[in-house]
Amino acid sequence: MYAIMADIFRYPDALSRVYVRNGEFKNNFLRIAENLPYPFAMNDNEIRDLTYPETLKEEDVEIEFIRLFEAGPGNPACPLVEGVLMNKEEGRKSIFKDLILFYNHFGLSYAEGSSEDRPDHLIYELEFLHYLTFLELTALQKDRDASPFRRAQRDFLQRHPLKWTGVIVERMMEIEAGLKENVNKDVIAFYRNVIVLMDRLLNCDFNYINN
Repeated sequence: MYAIMADIFRYPDALSRVYVRNGEFKNNFLRIAENLPYPFAMNDNEIRDLTYPETLKEEDVEIEFIRLFEAGPGNPACPLVEGVLMNKEEGRKSIFKDLILFYNHFGLSYAEGSSEDRPDHLIYELEFLHYLTFLELTALQKDRDASPFRRAQRDFLQRHPLKWTGVIVERMMEIEAGLKENVNKDVIAFYRNVIVLMDRLLNCDFNYINN
């Protein structure tokens, strides 16, 4: 689930738009949700909005994605970057340091990535959680102690994504409530929906790990 959630926040190129439009993302999401080790409730509207409306134009997806998450005067309307969204640019070095310590401790070298990569981007935080669950599964399959990886998931959730995914939800709600006529509401609704579900997933996962 963490992997497909990370992918949905990448730039919506032609392949990813087909992935959503043909229902593959929705089907994968629902299949995984049914197999989570805890209840993950969704209402009919949330399930419906896991795909684009049939009338949605391809170019509108790209335009609104850029307007929402990547461009704008100063910062985009809803930056998917922890330090930027939380207005912690001055303290962003401490966020970077903590994230890189997490990444490096589990064998991921941030220094080898692109210079444009931002360790506090939502995509990287979700991918890291996916990686930790992979390490946990590998340990269980080899009859090794998986508790260090579960503790890492708990600590990472608490110290990073759970500190700001609720803020992303609030920001998207504000954006949706104040939409102008020249903005495609369907694209906004799609991303607001997956952000709400992502935040719910993180909270459910955190509560499950703590039990």
